[in-house]
Amino acid sequence: MAALDHALNGALEGVPDEFHREIKLGIGRAMSAIMDETINPAIQAYPELNPSKETWVSIAKIRVRARATSDVTDA
Repeated sequence: MAALDHALNGALEGVPDEFHREIKLGIGRAMSAIMDETINPAIQAYPELNPSKETWVSIAKIRVRARATSDVTDA
């Protein structure tokens, strides 16, 4: 997922704005497929892998800070 997020950011920098929506949709579909086919079944099989709400909030804050400083590879 992080690799796709990084690829999305790189792709958006290199193309005109009119193509951003199409690129975001494609990457979003790929992320959704990964969630549906890999991550969600793993969490169903091993519930202990499901992070707590506090963990998700922490991850979101880290990602927001990274994006704000354009340092998306460190988060």
